[in-house]
Amino acid sequence: MKIANWNLERVLPSQRRVQAIGDHVARVGADVWVLTETHQAISPGKGFESVLSGDPDRPSTDGERWVAIWSRPRFEPLPSLVSDPVRCAAARIVDPELGEVVVFGCVLPWGGSSWRGISWMDGAFPAALELYASDWARVRSAFPDAVLIAAGDFNQDLAHRHYYGSKARRLLLESALASAGLRPVTAGDDDPIARGSRGYACIDHICVSSEPAVRVGRATRWPEAPAPVRKISDHFGVAVEVDPA
Repeated sequence: MKIANWNLERVLPSQRRVQAIGDHVARVGADVWVLTETHQAISPGKGFESVLSGDPDRPSTDGERWVAIWSRPRFEPLPSLVSDPVRCAAARIVDPELGEVVVFGCVLPWGGSSWRGISWMDGAFPAALELYASDWARVRSAFPDAVLIAAGDFNQDLAHRHYYGSKARRLLLESALASAGLRPVTAGDDDPIARGSRGYACIDHICVSSEPAVRVGRATRWPEAPAPVRKISDHFGVAVEVDPA
């Protein structure tokens, strides 16, 4: 199963960049997509169905969504395991090879933003992270034999060099992921953006549960350029292949 994650920078179906986005999506060829800052009409193609977060908590155009999970394998939405349906979505997928997989997509607060009335200075990031981590724990409890994949815009780097976020928030994120048994496969030496880009690093992470054991390929990115192509999106996209161990 190939999992891809991309922030589309508030794309709208009427924009010219939709064609370029579609070209990248077709080349990546993922089975499951976690799209953030997206629109409900932006689909990876025929044969995909979606689970969407709710209306955004900011002024937006009709159809905009913080998170859309698109899957080719059959799935069921898991709304009862999502405590923040505005910025998160979750789905249980049955893959022919991996078996049961739960995908949790989210967008964490970014520098200077608020969340549920909590300002950045008053702890928007740690408050949201604590809630999302509690959802990851509930998923693990509800589906103990499933592979859990958490992906989306985490707004915090986990690279060897600083790019975005802070040391304190990095420690919080690393601790939350470890407590949920999740390994960020886009961190450290595995960060596909930090390799060969001009000072950039991954903040749109893909994290895979350590149990049950699976084989995870090396993460890839697009575009293969020193910087994002801003006429398409101000974020790189990232993808990994997850196979039975």
